[in-house]
Amino acid sequence: MWALGVAMFCAGAGAGAGAGAGAAEDGGGRDVSVALFSTRGLHAVTVVPLGANAWVARCAGCPRQPLRGPLEVAEAGEIFAGGTLRVVDKASGDARTATGLWHVRASGPSREPDRVIDVVLTIPSERYVAAVLNAEAAAGEPQESLRALTIVARTYALHGRHYAAQPNHLAAELCDSTECQAMLPGPVSQAIEDATQATAGETVWFGGRRAEAYFSESCGGLTEDAGAVWPSLGALPYLRSHADAYCVRRDKAEWHAEVPLAEMEAIAKAEGWGVPARIERARVAERSGSHRALRVEFIGSDGARAVVSASALRFGVGRALGWNRVRSDAYEIGVRNGALVFDGRGYGHGVGLCQEGAAEMAAEGKSAREILAFYFPGTAVRILSGDEGWQETRLGELSVRDTRPVTAERMAAVARVWSEAQRRFPPRRAVAPEIVFAPSTEIFRQMTSQPGWELASTSGSRVVLQPEAVLRAQGRDAEGTLLHELLHMLVEDEAGAKAPLWLREGLVEALVGEAGVGETAAGAPAMSVGAIESALMRAGSRSESERAHLAAGARVRVLIHRYGLSAVRGWLGSGVPAGVG
Repeated sequence: MWALGVAMFCAGAGAGAGAGAGAAEDGGGRDVSVALFSTRGLHAVTVVPLGANAWVARCAGCPRQPLRGPLEVAEAGEIFAGGTLRVVDKASGDARTATGLWHVRASGPSREPDRVIDVVLTIPSERYVAAVLNAEAAAGEPQESLRALTIVARTYALHGRHYAAQPNHLAAELCDSTECQAMLPGPVSQAIEDATQATAGETVWFGGRRAEAYFSESCGGLTEDAGAVWPSLGALPYLRSHADAYCVRRDKAEWHAEVPLAEMEAIAKAEGWGVPARIERARVAERSGSHRALRVEFIGSDGARAVVSASALRFGVGRALGWNRVRSDAYEIGVRNGALVFDGRGYGHGVGLCQEGAAEMAAEGKSAREILAFYFPGTAVRILSGDEGWQETRLGELSVRDTRPVTAERMAAVARVWSEAQRRFPPRRAVAPEIVFAPSTEIFRQMTSQPGWELASTSGSRVVLQPEAVLRAQGRDAEGTLLHELLHMLVEDEAGAKAPLWLREGLVEALVGEAGVGETAAGAPAMSVGAIESALMRAGSRSESERAHLAAGARVRVLIHRYGLSAVRGWLGSGVPAGVG
């Protein structure tokens, strides 16, 4: 990303907002906290820094110290850390790698296995959504169903807390298992990155509030009522059971599972269900309207009976034996040959979007919005309460995205700015810019990983600008800011690894002030090349960044005056010659 400053987390992001509360006020995103390793007990972890900017502190308000090497957390205590880190469970070797804010706490007796270690990661919601897709999306997922899944995952994340931490454990809004949404932090595919960027901030809305949004792998041809799985939700008109022919056209999703009775009785004891000591029979005692099990009755050899909720049964077996053993609540059940036997269909709870059905809809040419309209009828896709989500307009090689309709006049203005950028710095190969007008500072921050005081950011062929009201408040206009960023795009497209940041940024500054391109800049701050480079990479405020840009521009203007624009442009590929700069 080539913009002023460095990535930052938004101070005071609305962690833990209630369901639907503050949906319009959060700007379409926020930082979210995720409990990692949430399905296992940790007794010792190693925190490994993976970048030069990693830091650690002993309390939330304590001074930050550089984290230079691995740090073991085994005894009682806690650390706060930031940057790109890998946290490794010493017992299993399992690891989580991400860039964010980390809270690791060891509590309880110092002797294993009684000690408890919690790991909570706080990251921007867009990075969380990409991590969910990394874990939940199928390989080769069609782009439109991938976008639909992205919108559902984001809606879930921004719609209140979904993780109930056990007593004496660190609190978090979300977890990394299927109790919430499975997530896998770390590098993601280009397809996932594209789907996340294309839908940034978009969520499912019902009326003036974000909707309850869920997904499962396969509904088996019939989705489930949300209230049947989570009675506290009640009857939601957009989450009613309905037939899904797309799902069964793709995969009938039939499955068979057996759980030895000895293992079943051990699970029941561990979960505290009070089932008979020796199970002789089992049957579905109650079903939902979609024929999924709601309650299962166990009958013992002595005639004793006990009823267990089907969801508790599935989660109990899943926790003990793996989540793919009992794959949904749509099954017939019985006891045969010393085992509890399941014959079922579908994978998951069946509420909301069916991933198999969505993939089939996409394969048949349906868009992400058509997919969401099928699985959440009566809802709309929006970023803020008053918009209709992203709208894209194209004119030749130009693409413009905004949440407002792009008029012909506005598109023509963008085209004029693009023509002017090419006149000032003629590209040597075809470039197709994508211009994004962010509807809020939060969406700008989420899309660019830049601090909220930045006004624009360019990465590859994509330019993202703050809302025009923000630009005006800072004394900038959209066309002037866009020209600056398009020149960035053209310069960066030509720059090689040998071109220093001060040269690239300074050349853009010189091109923006074209009338003085061959002159020195009167009044520019005096800074050494090293100081300029450092400030451009790690500016902590707008004023610090602007000072470094002015100094870089002044230095490059001197070089253009002395050597000519053609020679300075050539240094983008070859690097600045020794003795120059």
